[in-house]
Amino acid sequence: MTDPNSPREEILEVGSLDNRDALGDQLAGLWWTFLLRGILAGLLGIAALFWPTGSISLLLRLVGLVLIVDGSLTLLGFGRRGLIGGVGIGALLIGLVLLIWPEGVARLTFFLLGAWALIVGVGSLMAWRQMSDQHPDAPSVRNSGIIALLIGLVLIFWPGSGMVALGWAIAFGALAFSAMMFWLTARFKRAHDRVAMRVVNR
Repeated sequence: MTDPNSPREEILEVGSLDNRDALGDQLAGLWWTFLLRGILAGLLGIAALFWPTGSISLLLRLVGLVLIVDGSLTLLGFGRRGLIGGVGIGALLIGLVLLIWPEGVARLTFFLLGAWALIVGVGSLMAWRQMSDQHPDAPSVRNSGIIALLIGLVLIFWPGSGMVALGWAIAFGALAFSAMMFWLTARFKRAHDRVAMRVVNR
């Protein structure tokens, strides 16, 4: 039988904590990707508020482009492995569908956008579970996951149908996502500065 207080056990535990801290530091280093997401989503949300219903297919293509950029940034930062990589791939697939065939999926757009937000929420919560409890940005990642889940549920069960309701749903989802991205940008930018100071002081 092995002694639970053996040095090997302590080394493994410390290594696990180091990996959790590394994920938080990696998110901090990618703060600029959250800023870019926030800007694009904000512009999309404002455009959707005033978009003419007669050209809704073009708006859906813009939504597809934003999702493709979001998925690409996720894969750029984390690669294709793990659940976070799956979030990026999911965003890419939904974005491609909206970009290539907006007319055919217009009636499913509420579900597609809601599903994407749910994927983001689950990915954020999984990232939070992989972070150290002592990491200062762990609560931000957890809260962003919960908010994304709520946005997804609202979009899936959006009370209405038709092109006008679709435009409002896109505006709501994009602006809410933009606000969340700007909030995460501020948090991760401060964390990035802390990491930089820690490296300098070594």
